Amino acid sequence: MRFNKLLLALPVACAGLLLLTSCDNGKSQDGNQLPKVTVFEVQPLNYTLKISLPGRVVASQIAEIRPQVSGIVLKREFDESSNVKAGQSLYQIDPAIYQANYDSAVASVASAKANANIAQLTLKRYAGLLNTKSISQQDYDKAAADVKQAEAAVLVAQAAEHTAKVNLDYTKVYSPIDGYIGKSSVTEGALVSAGQPTPLALVQQLDPIYVDMTEAATRYNKYLQDENVIYEPAKGNNVELFFNDGSKYALPGNIKFSDMTVNETTGTVTLRSQFANNEGKILPGMFVKPQVTLGYIKNAILVPQQGITSNRQGQYTAKILKPDNTIEYRQNIEVYTGIGGYWVVTKGIDVGEQVIVTGLLNLTAVETGKPMKGQKVGDPTMLTQGQLDSIIQKSMK
Repeated sequence: MRFNKLLLALPVACAGLLLLTSCDNGKSQDGNQLPKVTVFEVQPLNYTLKISLPGRVVASQIAEIRPQVSGIVLKREFDESSNVKAGQSLYQIDPAIYQANYDSAVASVASAKANANIAQLTLKRYAGLLNTKSISQQDYDKAAADVKQAEAAVLVAQAAEHTAKVNLDYTKVYSPIDGYIGKSSVTEGALVSAGQPTPLALVQQLDPIYVDMTEAATRYNKYLQDENVIYEPAKGNNVELFFNDGSKYALPGNIKFSDMTVNETTGTVTLRSQFANNEGKILPGMFVKPQVTLGYIKNAILVPQQGITSNRQGQYTAKILKPDNTIEYRQNIEVYTGIGGYWVVTKGIDVGEQVIVTGLLNLTAVETGKPMKGQKVGDPTMLTQGQLDSIIQKSMK
């Protein structure tokens, strides 16, 4: 009897052993093979939010040199394509007629002062005669009025003298700023006119120098809204400059201001950045490629885009492989931006979780609430900080 019971128990034990063996070999309890999946393990990374904008170089100061008096240019007193200082003489206009006008004005002042002195002496003499009743009150009043008229004539003559002196000084044309001066539009012997529309030359301050960048108004407003909400804004020198040949300018720049007026034609706003340019490598008019670091997302969660899908409602979804190999269907995931095949996820996926990236077609049943398990193939893939930084840099090119 004991032998018969042993024979009956043996098949049951063998069946249990086979069931355990099949489970260990990647089969479910019903004997079906578990779907094979590969996963991405989420690691906390520091994400640098950068944007690349079109930019054009402009001088920080521009002075159009125009004559303020008319005359013949006697001499050009600077070297073309050179640096000049504020107050440096650039042109000498023939001063002969202006010198003569000034000398005449000086003589007119002297004459007016002499007449005023005579009028004052006459008034003093008339004051004594009035006390002795030798002259009438009317004569005295006329003498007093003559004094005031003579003094006014002195003021008029002095104003004319000042005007003549200013015009004489204007025959020397000076640079109002430090900067670079290019080609002269006139030579010695040319006739120039006061306030002429064509400048004699152009002086541009190139250190520091500005780079004007344009960005779509809608995107720029979004960046402003996300500050201190999604990302921590960058501070200090947060602009890098690249030339059209791909070379990078050695010194970083900073945002000087952003214009909140939207261009009606293009729908863009202008941002101005400032760079030191003591070597003169950045020239006005150049088209450049500035890169602006808007800010940083600390402990950012990046997930391969192939691991994020969307449902019929347009919601981002993912399938998470739990430690016990069960599969969780995760919905209402929020994505901020994408870069280099990855999504930056701001809600719905946590650090350390394993997101399924391949084998998703065999897991559709989990979307209807059916419990499922998966068999992980290989080790989880991960994204390192160095790899992320490289992806960000490549995306800027």
